[in-house]
Amino acid sequence: MKYSVKSAQLTQFVVRLCYVLLAVSVILFPILMRAEEDSPWYFVMIAMHGKYLIYPFYAVVPAGYAALVCLDRILSNIKSDIVFDKSNIVLLNRITYCCLFAAAVGVVSYVIIALMYKSIETVMLLAFGEAFMALVVRVVRDVMQKAIEMKEDNDLVV
Repeated sequence: MKYSVKSAQLTQFVVRLCYVLLAVSVILFPILMRAEEDSPWYFVMIAMHGKYLIYPFYAVVPAGYAALVCLDRILSNIKSDIVFDKSNIVLLNRITYCCLFAAAVGVVSYVIIALMYKSIETVMLLAFGEAFMALVVRVVRDVMQKAIEMKEDNDLVV
């Protein structure tokens, strides 16, 4: 039991760290786009393709924060021994929708960028990653839903 609590605490710390990292990314993205080649802040991907990626990035930031909030709440529930609860299913659904939104933004962005400018495969790869993440979360949600149904059936029997 203690391992589970420590694991949840560590994961919640990482989720909360992601709040900060996402905020820092929002601030640094435009700065990194303008970095000179000899600067220590120069990143080839951002400097070369940032102008194509900045709008999709900012479009998915709210979904990213929403997903982080949902993860934070699920972890708080787990730490409070609220595991097989319908509220966690609702939160997992929201995370799925956030991932699907980010995937849709990625696909649309890729198509627009490919048609108007040039092809940036990274955007499409990120979209596939986001869609896969939505699938994983959906499977976890389905497992939790079935576990809740089994728990409720067992509670009625006892």
